[in-house]
Amino acid sequence: MRTTKALLSIILFLSLFSFSYPTHAANTALKDAENVGNMLLQRRTNMEAAINKGDLETIDMLYNDFTTYISKTERAIGKVSGSSTRSKLLNKYVKTSKITKERVIYEVSQIRLLDIIERSYFDGNGQKATSDLKKLERLKKRAVDIKKAGGYAQLPAAVTTFLTKKENRVRNTALVQKLGPQLTNINVSVATFGTSSNGEHLMLSVLQGLPATLAVTNLYTKELVDVEPLANTTAGWSIEEGPAGTFFIGTTPNELLYKYDVNKKQLTKIGKATTENNTVIWDLDYSSSSNAFYGVTSNEGKAFKFVDGKGFYDYGTILQGKKDAKSVAYGDNDYLFVGLGSPAELVALNVKTRKKELLLPSAYKNEKNIQALDAIDNLLFVKVNPSGKILYYDVNSRKYLGEFAADSFGVSAKSPKGNVVYYGYQNSIYSFNLATKERKLLVDRKVPGTIVSFDFVTNNTLVGKLGSNERYFTYNLDTQQFQHDLMTLPAQPIELHHIGSDSQGNVFSSGFLNGSLGIYSPSTKKTEVMGTTGQVEGSAYINDKMYLGVYPQAKMIEYNRSTGTSRELINLSGYGQDRPSAVLHLPNTNKLYIGTTPRSGYSGGALAILDVGSNKAIVKNQLIKEQSIVSLAYSKSQGKIYGGTSIFGKPNVDPAKTNATLFTVAANNPNAAPVILKMPFKNIRFYSALAVANDGMIWGLADEILYAYHPAKGVVFSKKIVNDVSGHSPNGSLLIGKDGYLYGVVEGTIFKMNPKNHRLTYLRQKRDVKQVIQSPDGTIYFHDGVSLWKYSL
Repeated sequence: MRTTKALLSIILFLSLFSFSYPTHAANTALKDAENVGNMLLQRRTNMEAAINKGDLETIDMLYNDFTTYISKTERAIGKVSGSSTRSKLLNKYVKTSKITKERVIYEVSQIRLLDIIERSYFDGNGQKATSDLKKLERLKKRAVDIKKAGGYAQLPAAVTTFLTKKENRVRNTALVQKLGPQLTNINVSVATFGTSSNGEHLMLSVLQGLPATLAVTNLYTKELVDVEPLANTTAGWSIEEGPAGTFFIGTTPNELLYKYDVNKKQLTKIGKATTENNTVIWDLDYSSSSNAFYGVTSNEGKAFKFVDGKGFYDYGTILQGKKDAKSVAYGDNDYLFVGLGSPAELVALNVKTRKKELLLPSAYKNEKNIQALDAIDNLLFVKVNPSGKILYYDVNSRKYLGEFAADSFGVSAKSPKGNVVYYGYQNSIYSFNLATKERKLLVDRKVPGTIVSFDFVTNNTLVGKLGSNERYFTYNLDTQQFQHDLMTLPAQPIELHHIGSDSQGNVFSSGFLNGSLGIYSPSTKKTEVMGTTGQVEGSAYINDKMYLGVYPQAKMIEYNRSTGTSRELINLSGYGQDRPSAVLHLPNTNKLYIGTTPRSGYSGGALAILDVGSNKAIVKNQLIKEQSIVSLAYSKSQGKIYGGTSIFGKPNVDPAKTNATLFTVAANNPNAAPVILKMPFKNIRFYSALAVANDGMIWGLADEILYAYHPAKGVVFSKKIVNDVSGHSPNGSLLIGKDGYLYGVVEGTIFKMNPKNHRLTYLRQKRDVKQVIQSPDGTIYFHDGVSLWKYSL
């Protein structure tokens, strides 16, 4: 009996639970639907507010989230029990929201299509833009038909006005114009000589350009035998012959190694030599005994080994504090010799034990770097830079033996005619006896330039490259006949490093490395190529003169466009500075504010305040300790200069433990101390760009982050533009356009943003834009490394 009662109790409990569970589930589904529905209604309220204002950009920004919540709400309601309940919920939440959606769906489609059309023009794809304009016409017609049939309420006139204005802009065929390369030149960054299997004597030249190009020419006929573009490079600094007619080329800025076979006329990309932060292979040396190439790099001062068919081996940073490993030689005794800077040091690395020895005499430790290393038999030749000296050591004992005056980039290989090597000094060629150390003059003051490389093409002909142009020489070891000539090489577009505008809207373009200057005139639509000024890092105009911040030695050059003359105003090399990264004119004064990056091996940039009228400057060295000053902007409402720094103001920085700085200084007090601003971002490498809006808001780039800084509230907005930034040099620029939009470039990406509603638009998809500027009339210019582009607002 007791058992029966217990069983009945269990059955009763389970029955009650089974009846209550569906009720509980139904209540949960209803509550979920109402919660999602209320979130949808809030989004509809925001959308209706934007519609009533006629703000199509905000409508577009809200649209995706709004329509997503319509779908979410429909799915949630579909889980609710009872058709009548679902019907009521759909009427309350979804029906009105869909009507709101249908009112704007075609306008949102139009603004997005117009953005795509504009982006096509920026990408240089006019054909796609034309095709999409036809699609726009069909879209507009369909919008009229659907809205008429559906009886939807009219949108505010501001929406139509906005679309009409935007459409008229993109229908302007001159909206975005590619003005083309601004500078061409023949700049041979490195060259060597060789002989093919059929006995053809060749000169192999790496030409600076975008990309860099390998040009192979017949040494005697000057005929161009082969031309090979070196993809993803701008220059090559080393070329070394290996076995069986192969040559290996070290390049920049991606630290790529290439292989060229002169017999097959075949170029092969080997790959990146070491780690991500390294950008350039400075030197290569081939050892036949180990059948390996040895190379050195920057920015981490590394050495590596490469064996064809096996790959790379990274020896790591050779010496802490030295980020530039500039030269290398393998001694065939398990010792790898590495020349470092800056300042200079010579290291002998035992590749088996990893033991390191410092070899440079104290008298030469203030040299900038070791320009060249050559291991010949049992002697190591060490060319120090900038003084004109070659030191020589015993390879096995690693002892310093002596030195002699020289200005060639090292010495030749051992002569096929005797126990000597050759070198250059003061436009002459000398021999150096490896046994007796005797030096002998062979060619007296006939060499028209610095000898940058030597080789032998037969058993009796010494050949060499002179300077960075087309000139080379031959010297017959039997007849002592010396000749020099110009090789026939194709001119290459020069990579643009910096662009800036003067007061008349002329655009100045400075070439990377060679420092050529091109000036584009918008009135004549032509570019005039001027002389070499040096590599421009920053610029500003005052009245009718242009002021150029030039690398190296952090020089400021005044350029007078009307007379075509220039003069150097200051040189900050005495303060250890090298790059005037930021140049700002303080309005209504003769003052320039100049932010600098120090020379390699030195710590801390400077802020210089130059009066161009009196040519007097106040230099505040190490204004921000151990950091470079890379961006400047003036806030008129506050009377302050805003400045941004880079952490790369000293050797061997750990980005994970360092943060760049945003600061201000009073514009009316050149001696005022900087005020460091509190920022919410961590591990920032560059505050690379600054712009001040008319409302006083400070806009800037902190690595990949675009931010708005309010003087009283701090950072009030931030958004990542790209995933990350790379390299050791700031690659951002920013300006406020005459249309009120913010335009910027970061990590090759050009964008614009409405500072009022923060709508972001990417203008070009190729990720190759280097800089954006604005001329006084509001025209925007940008460059992609080689070509200048014009964007008419």
